[in-house]
Amino acid sequence: MDYKKKLKIIKKEMIIREQMLQKKTQFKKAQEEIFDVDYCLCTDSNNQFKTIYPTEYQAQKVAKFLYKEQGIYLKAYPCPYSSGWHLTKG
Repeated sequence: MDYKKKLKIIKKEMIIREQMLQKKTQFKKAQEEIFDVDYCLCTDSNNQFKTIYPTEYQAQKVAKFLYKEQGIYLKAYPCPYSSGWHLTKG
């Protein structure tokens, strides 16, 4: 294998490793945000308490992450009973 081909292979491997590291970092940040939330008395269709996010931005960020990772489309809406935000299918 010649020198240029080896360099191309190394460069591709470095790019792939960098992308994997970025994805792990994004996943870890999203997990921290997901677990740093409270619950309110609103329930979903399965009578489970809904997660409440303190800001619309945080709710949208979690929705975007879930869409990227699991293909689930959710949108944020204000909680009708408290000062927070929920996600709904949508």
